[in-house]
Amino acid sequence: MYNKQASINSMQKTSDQEIRGTKEALIQDLEKKLRCKDNLLQNGNQRLTYEERMARRLLGPVNAASVLEAQSEDNMQNAQQNAENIRLQVPTTHVRSRPSSRGDERGHDSIQEKFFQPRFTQVPEDVIIEEGRFCRLDFKVSGLPTPDVMWYQNGRMVHQDQFHKMIVSEKGFHSFIFEAVKSSDAGTYECVAVNRAGEASFAVKVEVIAKEHHTPPTFIFKPQSKKVFEGDTARLECQISAIPTPRIYWKRNNEMVQYNTDRISLLHDNTGRICLLIHNANKKDAGWYTVSAVNGAGVATCHARLEVATHVNKPIPAPKQLRVRPTFSKYLALNGRGLDVKQAFSPEGEFQRLAEQSGLYESDEL
Repeated sequence: MYNKQASINSMQKTSDQEIRGTKEALIQDLEKKLRCKDNLLQNGNQRLTYEERMARRLLGPVNAASVLEAQSEDNMQNAQQNAENIRLQVPTTHVRSRPSSRGDERGHDSIQEKFFQPRFTQVPEDVIIEEGRFCRLDFKVSGLPTPDVMWYQNGRMVHQDQFHKMIVSEKGFHSFIFEAVKSSDAGTYECVAVNRAGEASFAVKVEVIAKEHHTPPTFIFKPQSKKVFEGDTARLECQISAIPTPRIYWKRNNEMVQYNTDRISLLHDNTGRICLLIHNANKKDAGWYTVSAVNGAGVATCHARLEVATHVNKPIPAPKQLRVRPTFSKYLALNGRGLDVKQAFSPEGEFQRLAEQSGLYESDEL
């Protein structure tokens, strides 16, 4: 009996001490809040706590004051109830209060994180490209959180190196870049985007055309310098070897030659033979001619000179006409002796016949 009464007395003493400590703590807390409200800044504005400042910012000064007063009353009631529970040794319960401001609501909503599966909104088309060229595959992907993107070539993962670049820009735009396409880059590429909500993918084919073997132009034989006369046809010929077939340019004294006209034409065949024809050449056609052959592998150039001369017309003396007749001067002296030599050597005579057969004539110059 004595022990039971002693234990009851000790419990009463303990309860009184706890109640007294709780009251003192509550009084100190209220005094502290009152001191905070009574403190003034040097400019005369009231010094507010962080909770009061946030309440004023979100709810306005009037609503904030009413809310704070209601909260202080609730706190006092809760403190009194706690003190009474401690005195009666009743266990306290923790209740989660409803958010009283927009800031609290936003914080509560941010806890519930949302996820969206990746989705491709733009994908590239199949590509056919020549070996050695630059290639770029652009696409756009969305998702929350931001998805990770991976590329696979024929089932094997593609890693970045000096020839393959993977670029990410703003708003979900991505690019897969080939600095210089190689024959080994041909195949089917699969792009996979993955995040917590799931994954998405698309495929694109890349076809690489083998690059043709190029050789720079070289002259098998070069054009030779020539001299022609005015009115003649001038021919400047050469032969060039190159892959692919080069473009041909002719210049005269560093000015482009306008061929494919009535007077100047350019001829060529499949063996690389090239001929520049100049019909009815004149003095303006004379000069240094330059032929250039150009293709993707290089350039070849050669020079030749064309001279155009004028014909010199010298008068040719006409041959002197000689008067040839039969002569009988040797027999003139016989006429003086009484001989009729002319009659004796008449055309019907024998001498005239012999003279015609022998072809002997005597010139008047003798």
